[in-house]
Amino acid sequence: MFRYKEEKKPETIDGDDLDLNDKKVGQSRKAYMKDLKSVIEQSDVVLEVLDARDPLGCRNIEMEHLVIAQNKKLVLVLNKIDLVPSENARDWLKVLRDEHPAILFKSTTQSQRNNLSSKISLHKSSLTDRKEMVESMLQSSSGIGTDNMIQLLKNYCRNDTSERKQKHSIIVGVIGFPNVGKSSLINSLKRSRVAATGNQPGFTKGIQQVHLDKDIVLLDSPGVVLSKENADSLILRNVIKIDDLEDPITPVEVLTNKVSHKELITAYRVTDFKTVNEFLSSVARKTGKLSKGGVPDCNAAAKIVLRDWNNGKIPYYTPVDGSKMPEDAVAAMEQD
Repeated sequence: MFRYKEEKKPETIDGDDLDLNDKKVGQSRKAYMKDLKSVIEQSDVVLEVLDARDPLGCRNIEMEHLVIAQNKKLVLVLNKIDLVPSENARDWLKVLRDEHPAILFKSTTQSQRNNLSSKISLHKSSLTDRKEMVESMLQSSSGIGTDNMIQLLKNYCRNDTSERKQKHSIIVGVIGFPNVGKSSLINSLKRSRVAATGNQPGFTKGIQQVHLDKDIVLLDSPGVVLSKENADSLILRNVIKIDDLEDPITPVEVLTNKVSHKELITAYRVTDFKTVNEFLSSVARKTGKLSKGGVPDCNAAAKIVLRDWNNGKIPYYTPVDGSKMPEDAVAAMEQD
């Protein structure tokens, strides 16, 4: 059962994205785009990392077209599968594989710097026939899918017909939207913390090169948002620094339209509500965010909710049919 508990140090997640609060946002975006295109040009294989909670919402179709146009191999990585039901991950894997090679993945959440462990990869049969084993694996701190990923890259290396074939190495670019876990994926593959991660937007500033082994070189890239979504939707992608928001309440209202009230009531142990202000007032009282006179500080409560959303503490996923998550699926998302 998911239980809310405010933490002094939020869970570290990837913040490898474009800081839209930057006063020189236009110039910065141009520089980030240059780095991203450079990664694609240098790479033999490109891994596009997708958030399993909303795979289609974080696909960068423009970059995919660029990869294909340059005759590069494209692999879709469905990351953060521990945040969705295993059946949902399986369904999305089937859909994605109709277009490109795809792999289920969960980055390690271990805190040590070296010797990050991994577990065996999930196969379609294990997702349905061995549910207890799957749940145990997903709830652990170890990474999942690393062996399958490395084996796939090794196969590409053996089949490489480029000029680098004589050197027995390939270059693998890692691209994706902000907050999908690109740097964490690289750390999981390397099994050590070689790529910097952080919980603030704009953390990864440029291209990072990581030698996975003598055969494979990984290139980490900053996340760039090409979507024309409104600012509130972008805030929910952890693209804009929450502490700098002048109005954190409006994006929470967008969030309450995505997530059923039942989930939020369970997560924060509050009573039912009709408006976002009612919900935030209850959260403020639960978390002690009160102004003078005991008035609930809805702005402070909204920032707590947004951080919980970005850290994956609020259960949510997108069904393959694109509809909102059904209320009867809430039980499958609750965490111990």
